[in-house]
Amino acid sequence: MTYLMTAAIIVSIISVILVLVLLFMRKRIALVIRLFNEAGKAVHAMPLIILQPLVTFLALGIALGSWLVIAILIESSGSPTMEGTSNGGITAECQFKKDSFTLFSRWWNLFMITWMTQFVLGCQHLIVAGAVSIWFFTRDKRKIEFPIALSYARLLRYHLGSIAFGSLIVAIVKMIRYILNTVQKRLGGTNVICKGLAYCCQCFIWCLEKFLIFLNRNAYIEIAIHGYGFCKSAKKAFNVIVNNALRLAAINSIGDFVLFLAKISIVVLTVFIGHELIKNKNDIHHIWVPLTLGGIFAYFVAHCFISVYEVTTKC
Repeated sequence: MTYLMTAAIIVSIISVILVLVLLFMRKRIALVIRLFNEAGKAVHAMPLIILQPLVTFLALGIALGSWLVIAILIESSGSPTMEGTSNGGITAECQFKKDSFTLFSRWWNLFMITWMTQFVLGCQHLIVAGAVSIWFFTRDKRKIEFPIALSYARLLRYHLGSIAFGSLIVAIVKMIRYILNTVQKRLGGTNVICKGLAYCCQCFIWCLEKFLIFLNRNAYIEIAIHGYGFCKSAKKAFNVIVNNALRLAAINSIGDFVLFLAKISIVVLTVFIGHELIKNKNDIHHIWVPLTLGGIFAYFVAHCFISVYEVTTKC
């Protein structure tokens, strides 16, 4: 009974806090509802935009496949050396020693896949934002013809450099974090002060990376709407973020929470349906294995497609 009373008190406190938050942010919630309504209208008017994650997934698959092939070539290169002796039953092993150029190639390959990943994701954000901006700012919706194709054309003709520059900045910051992580692991059990400084640097670089990704997304929206270059768009996006920090924080937090609930609902529904389909099959001994894999795959698919809706609401 004591545990039940404690749980009831905790749930009551959380409920009161949620009610107070809802009352305090009712205007922001109403604004988010209007944004979701407009986003729903845009997606309904351009249903093919839902297929954009498939193109992104294909491009990411090509990039990751190229990275994997190059990584295998790098790891299998080098000068062969024999280590060990054949005396006493110990067999010598042939290992490939990496020279400085090969070690540099390993880091360069990692940098390129990081850059390409950010570049592909940036292209998706700009394509979706461009199509939504064309639909939204056209008064007579009947005159709109192929907004997604037009957004692709604008990207390929005008904005590839802007996406490349924005993704390059994020890739450089990510590489700095990778290098710091490697240095931190090599420090091992050395000076506590050094480890503390390494953790502080990691935290700072992580925060900087997240902010740059957020700034890039808003800059891509400015590029899609106004057609500016990356630097001018990033400046305008930064000014918008600073001047409307509280409103953006409220809208993004509420919107992201709603979209997260949508993803979780899809995962729960997928796992439930999977459980009902395979619960009576005697040849499956560990039912949690396919259910876990199905839940992970469902979350990944839901995240890919809901990200389109997320970008639509940000426009």
